[in-house]
Amino acid sequence: MEEFTYTEKIAVVKVLNEILKADNIAHEKEIEYLNDVISSFGLDENNKAEINSLITLQALSTIREMMVDKKAMVAQMMGKMIVIDKDINYNEVKLYNAFCESCNIEKDFNVEDYPEYTLSGPFVNPEDLII
Repeated sequence: MEEFTYTEKIAVVKVLNEILKADNIAHEKEIEYLNDVISSFGLDENNKAEINSLITLQALSTIREMMVDKKAMVAQMMGKMIVIDKDINYNEVKLYNAFCESCNIEKDFNVEDYPEYTLSGPFVNPEDLII
């Protein structure tokens, strides 16, 4: 397994942060997981401005160019971000699937794989889809 480049690390953290924010709830476990990833990548507070200023489409473009094994790792990290709080939110899953499609990652998030977790958003309140 190749190491992620600096640019790839910033891109991965950006998409994980987007998934974290998708349900408008920053759960403690999600923040902890994101900080663990940031730390494992050798990044810190000094990189936050760059992560925050990175446009999501640029991050997805960077991920799209990765080798298949790296993309699989990104998909795994995004999936973990969805379930880390033991709640599967509809908006997080939609974002995960859109990111995978955009990056040519052959992976769909399957809610049925996590029967012990709660569901939130339009999974349980379909009227949330109506604006």
